Amino acid sequence: MKKIFFWMVLIVGIVTLIGSCAKKEETESTASTASTASTVTSCSDTASGTITGIDNMSISGSYSLMLNYGEMSGIDNTTGCVSNASLLSAFSANVSTDAQSFNYWRIVTSSTSFAHVWKSYTDTSCSTEAASFVIGDTNLTIVDNVTGLTSGTYSMGTTGTKVTTTQSCVKGKGSTEDGVTWLKGFGSMDVTLGEEKIGSGSGSTYYYLMHADNSTKRPNSSNTGATNYTGKVWRSRGSSDAQPTDWTDDGAQDAFQNY
Repeated sequence: MKKIFFWMVLIVGIVTLIGSCAKKEETESTASTASTASTVTSCSDTASGTITGIDNMSISGSYSLMLNYGEMSGIDNTTGCVSNASLLSAFSANVSTDAQSFNYWRIVTSSTSFAHVWKSYTDTSCSTEAASFVIGDTNLTIVDNVTGLTSGTYSMGTTGTKVTTTQSCVKGKGSTEDGVTWLKGFGSMDVTLGEEKIGSGSGSTYYYLMHADNSTKRPNSSNTGATNYTGKVWRSRGSSDAQPTDWTDDGAQDAFQNY
């Protein structure tokens, strides 16, 4: 997996096309080839532990990146489950073709690791899984705390923390034939129906600029501005090439957790 950038960073451009969303960060990205010949035997996506030191705060549990768009119709404002037909169409390359709903999380799995988790579902309430794909980031290291960042329309915060991780594992499971087909394309995983397969990640270092807070702003229901959000937010910019230095850099991922 030479260059893996999470499809969520594409949400800005896609939502802009369907609803003129005011988010401005866009980065082209693709899922990359998973090596399933590795001796890696686990790739956790279970919430466990607490990451400390991100903006002098603690982060734990599961954060849905789709809650960033929770003001839109067809998105569960508690879980982040998306059943919005326009979004399903816009993200057709990033969900199983039989999906009636989907979600995307960032989940803390230990004090030094977290997982990116994509799931597609065959029902509209994110209950019956069609496919899941997990990327595990480990060896999280706090590099430095920074100030003077560009807060912008969405109150992104003027402070942040530079972080590095190692992309160590991938995991996929197709519970439907369409889910298997999606994993073979999106995740480049050679899976069979009903089989969970685990493989090594790229082993590359990933660079993040992260911010944690207890409130923020997100796009309003008409996508014409921002509205207040009271809940935990875990914001980041990510790159496989160099350390992001401000929120104006590409690679946006804004993840939310309701209290």
